[in-house]
Parts: sequence; structure tokens; C-alpha cells
Amino acid sequence: MPHFLRFLAPLALLILSVNGLPAANRILIKAVASEEFTKARALDENKKIQTYQFILGRYFSGNVKDPSMEKVTLDDVVQNLAVNLQKQNFYPHKDPKEGDLLIVIHYGATDYEPSYEEMFAINSLEDLGYTEEIATAGAGGTALEFSTIDAINNFNFNLNTTEAMAGENERSSYFKAQLLGLEEAFSPRTSRQDAENLKYMLDEERYFIILMAYDYPLLKAGELKLHWSTRYSIRTIGQTFEQAVKDMNYVAADFFGKNLQGINSKRVTDSSRVEIGEIEVLGRETEEEEEEQ
Repeated sequence: MPHFLRFLAPLALLILSVNGLPAANRILIKAVASEEFTKARALDENKKIQTYQFILGRYFSGNVKDPSMEKVTLDDVVQNLAVNLQKQNFYPHKDPKEGDLLIVIHYGATDYEPSYEEMFAINSLEDLGYTEEIATAGAGGTALEFSTIDAINNFNFNLNTTEAMAGENERSSYFKAQLLGLEEAFSPRTSRQDAENLKYMLDEERYFIILMAYDYPLLKAGELKLHWSTRYSIRTIGQTFEQAVKDMNYVAADFFGKNLQGINSKRVTDSSRVEIGEIEVLGRETEEEEEEQ
């Protein structure tokens, strides 16, 4: 194909969304939850309200020339997330050692220009965080320490992200699709036009947030059990990261903790703005508070 046609084709397709509607400023969401978790919340009144703790997974700045990428802190992301998680009855627990869920947050921006290995001088598994601690994890049937679980989680995430950022070839594009929850781009059940639209979106730089909610009590006992995950992203063109975080969290709030088929696409509108209000925190009273009463 002539170079000028290859340049124009993505521009033409980018005006289309996954379902044939304008794609600009649309947020793509992939929401997955275990059947056990969704059934329990639907049938057990005691599980309709869930408490959680946050922990940072990985942050990636990408190649986006956006000063707000450095301005926005994890606290900013968490504060905005907490407001929107309340819409699905998820509340922070005031005791950092307690809660129903441990929500791991991965966020940042994707890119495909330089290889991930070159950017971060990765030449071995050790550079990705592989350690002797991971190699011997669970040996002899011993329970895993929280630090070991976190190290395994980070190592696995680094492996996937390394593939996602590796280049424009089909293999790296597929892992990038996994990162963003856009695997349908490579599914034989996806129409040719929809698959092409998704692949062009994968070639864009995209802001993204990934929430992975683990069973916190089981995690402390050494068992890794993922209850739900929500992956959502938006193209970087058209908004700063600071605004994108608010828009993405607002739109994705309808999907937290749910299991929905396929990729969901929602447009950001002028009403899609969240002002940070008071965040309700659930938890047992401390002994000092009980004595004061």
C-alpha cells in the first residue's frame, strides 16, 4: 500500500467506534467478575456492601507530552476512584489491615514507539523483577508472605507490559490488547471492520486504568483469588491525563464489580464530571473511639 494511503487509513477509521459511532473521546471498558462473587452479592445482603484497601501496582508514563501526567499523583487517582466506587457500594475500610477486597491499581499511558526493553534497559528476567523469592515461593507448602505475592503480581504484570510495549508487530499488539482488555481485536468472532477499528485504537497512545480486586482475607492467608477486574482506557488526544482520570472513573463506575460481555464503549459528555466530595469510610471503631463514647 502506498505510504500516503497507509497514513490516511487510520485517520478515516479513527472517526468510527467499535459499533460504528464516533470514537473520539469514547472510553472503552472491559469488566470481568467471577460468577461466585456476583452471585454472592446478588443473594447475600451482607455482601452487597464491600470494603477495600488500595495498593499501587504499576505506573507507566508512556511517551505522552502531557505535563499533567507528572502532576497527577496516586492520591489524586485514589481519591477520585473512591468517590466513584461508592456507586457500586464499595467503600474504603479505615483499618488498613482490614477489608473485603485489596484493589490493585495499574495506570498510565500506553505507547508503541520505542521498545519497552530499550526504554528500561531490560536484558534479563531479573530486570523485570524475577527474584529467588519468587522462584521458591510456596516451597514446602508454606503460606506466601504478602510481599512475595506483591512481587509475583508485579513480575507477571511486567512480563505482560513488556510484550504490550514491545513494538507494532502482531504479537506485541495482542499483549497490548490483553493489557487494555481489547482482546476482541483478535477474535475470529469479531467482524472485520470492528477488529480493524480496535487494532487502530491499539496503535494509538491511550490513557488507561486497571483495577484488580482480590479477596483480602484470603490474600493475607496466602491465597490469591481475583474477584473482579475492570480495564478502561481513552485516547490521549483531546484531553489531559488529569481530566481523563476523572472522565474514565466516572464512566467506568457503572461497571465496577460487574461481569459484562465484550467491550463496552461510552462517550464522555459535559455531564461526565465528578467533583470530589466527602468519602465515606467503613470500619470498626477503635478502642480509643469506644472509650471516648
